[in-house]
Amino acid sequence: MRKFLLLLFAGFLLMSCTIKQDKNIKIIHDFYNVFSERKDIHKLMDFYSAHSIWEDGLLNSTLEGKDQIKSMYGWEDTNFKKHPNYSELVSLKSILANDSVVAVSGQYNPYYYNGNLIPETPFTSWFYLNEEGKIEKQIEWIQYSLNDLQEMINFKTNAKIH
Repeated sequence: MRKFLLLLFAGFLLMSCTIKQDKNIKIIHDFYNVFSERKDIHKLMDFYSAHSIWEDGLLNSTLEGKDQIKSMYGWEDTNFKKHPNYSELVSLKSILANDSVVAVSGQYNPYYYNGNLIPETPFTSWFYLNEEGKIEKQIEWIQYSLNDLQEMINFKTNAKIH
């Protein structure tokens, strides 16, 4: 009887963890659906907590708070145009989750910026969610092209000199 109760408790515990993981995966799926539509920045920002942190792991840059994150997304920028062959801005390849962290791998699909074609760009993202299911911290590992990396390095170097 004791073993049965222990197994029953372990089963409930496992189901509880699975339910939380599934909930977190759904939250991030919904996040990327809104992101891919690129229509409602306010709806996208609702996924973030009031004091969210967004980091670019490769460039070692950090944004703090919804205002900085919203500005970074730049949805008002008229230079951005969706690629006609890609209805979604993002293609997700895999999502793994536990009770508070969701890891995503995928790619940003091609798009046009300032008339120039920007090719697909692979990425890995880590989302740290709070108890309410809001994003507390997001770390992006974007596989920038060599040209983009060089431009960003030059920009950072020049910004430090001036």
